[in-house]
Amino acid sequence: MSKLPDPVNIDTIADNLADAVFLVDLDKKVVWLNKQAGEFFHTNQERSGGKPITELTSIKKMDDLLSEVFEQQAALKCSYEEASVKVKRLDQRYFFKIAINPIFHEDKLWGALVQLTDVTRFHEMEKIKTDFVSIVSHEFRTPLTTIIVGVEMLKEGMLGDLTPRGKEVLEAIGSDCERLNRLIDNLMELSRIESGTIYVEAESTDVADLVQEAVRPLKVQADKQGIELITDLPPKLPPVAADFNKSVWVLANLVGNAMRYTDPGGTITVRVRQRGKRHFFSVEDTGCGIPKEHQEKIFRKYVQVSGPGRKGAGGVGLGLAIAKDIVMAHGGEIWVESEVGKGTTFTFTFPVYQGGEAVTLPNGN
Repeated sequence: MSKLPDPVNIDTIADNLADAVFLVDLDKKVVWLNKQAGEFFHTNQERSGGKPITELTSIKKMDDLLSEVFEQQAALKCSYEEASVKVKRLDQRYFFKIAINPIFHEDKLWGALVQLTDVTRFHEMEKIKTDFVSIVSHEFRTPLTTIIVGVEMLKEGMLGDLTPRGKEVLEAIGSDCERLNRLIDNLMELSRIESGTIYVEAESTDVADLVQEAVRPLKVQADKQGIELITDLPPKLPPVAADFNKSVWVLANLVGNAMRYTDPGGTITVRVRQRGKRHFFSVEDTGCGIPKEHQEKIFRKYVQVSGPGRKGAGGVGLGLAIAKDIVMAHGGEIWVESEVGKGTTFTFTFPVYQGGEAVTLPNGN
């Protein structure tokens, strides 16, 4: 067996890693860092020792992620998006994926190993894809609009009478056009979110008005499907800090999803509760439920999960990804709880309005 050349120690190995690596104690202060960490953050062992890692790296998210690891005493477990951060250095943007592992000494939690992996190249590729999606969506819009106008002219008899069979065909074409139109809207909304050009105008918003606006257009459809659509709001809820149109879109999207997976005779309940300084909006259905192995990936782009014994709902899996981005831009969270055969509950949070002027919040890290 070959031996390591002498002298080779842990510092030598760590300095030859491509990633920036830190050791922090329970106070989240830097105890040690490797060569790559020092070069990127323009520091060294002597200058950085004893400084909080959040101050050294300017990564605000780091504090909360370390708290989570110390509380769970287990390696960081979160999605790629949640563990990714943007760092500015010398007018350049870099993206890093954070990995945190707890370190134990004599069976006691001592601190953590923090590893920052440069994923800038992947974000650049993602931007290229986003730009392509945006361009293609715009190009689709013009011919689709022409088709929709033509279909409406035919349905209204402006180009002559139609046979019953002809009317059925036109209805099918019209439905597919509406579906394509929604898809283009979703793709364009997603590209705006990912490019950082979408803004959330968070202002005082009446909760009852928000819920009513989201539910009203879906009530007729629910009645036709034999589904009871219920709203459960306590009286005198304080206003929420939200962008009215975008928050209505999120809630309507969740209700629409619930309707696709709930059988006739089932119920969908839209519920709002205040807990401290946050409002919790939930959409609870009695539908088929989501298998546990699919629940973690359901908010990813282009992921669509079919319920047990059901085919896909006909979309491409963008609605929940967009909903998550909008909720996070408000400073909220969104999650799902589900049991196969018993139903699903989607919940998201928005902050209670604290007064003051409307706040414009750009999306991004």
